[in-house]
Amino acid sequence: MQIIRISLALVALTAGAPSAFACDGKADVEAAFTKQHQAPWRTETAGKSDTGIAQSQTFDYLPPDRMYRKVVSGDESVETIAVGKTAWTNVKGSWEEMKAELAHVVTTHMHGAVAPAKVSVEFKCLNAVTYEGKSYLGYQTVPETVEGKTLARTILLDPATQRPAFNIIAAPDLSGEALLKEIYSYPTDIKIESPL
Repeated sequence: MQIIRISLALVALTAGAPSAFACDGKADVEAAFTKQHQAPWRTETAGKSDTGIAQSQTFDYLPPDRMYRKVVSGDESVETIAVGKTAWTNVKGSWEEMKAELAHVVTTHMHGAVAPAKVSVEFKCLNAVTYEGKSYLGYQTVPETVEGKTLARTILLDPATQRPAFNIIAAPDLSGEALLKEIYSYPTDIKIESPL
């Protein structure tokens, strides 16, 4: 009888207390991006234009107020640097300061990117996910059908650092070509200065 009472008491305590393995996907993803924004990081994307031309973008962020961006489309490239409220662009081998209106657009993007993260959608915890031969902690939104394709946003975190490694919009099982694939890395040698 005593064993039954103890067992029932343990069940009652367990039901009222959060599990040691409980997962709050939204909070975990927000915490990961908040951690990302506390140090320099790089975001890389690749894809194709509407006309089928290969395109890539690289963003380097140096909180609190510096950004470098390079866009390569076919044989052409454009570079942008933002520091504080000033921005410069390099289209054909020479840097020029941007006009105030364009600089405002660039620096607004930059300040938004380095601001504290706010996640507004729910993420389901996937636990361990193997992607490109490595294991990550996975989080995923509810899949939606867009133009006949079932897509979900999947965030993969490096289990050692708890920082984002990938942001992918693709099939829920990550098969096939991704609609969006952002790769995050954390170089320690990022330096961003005025080019002039």
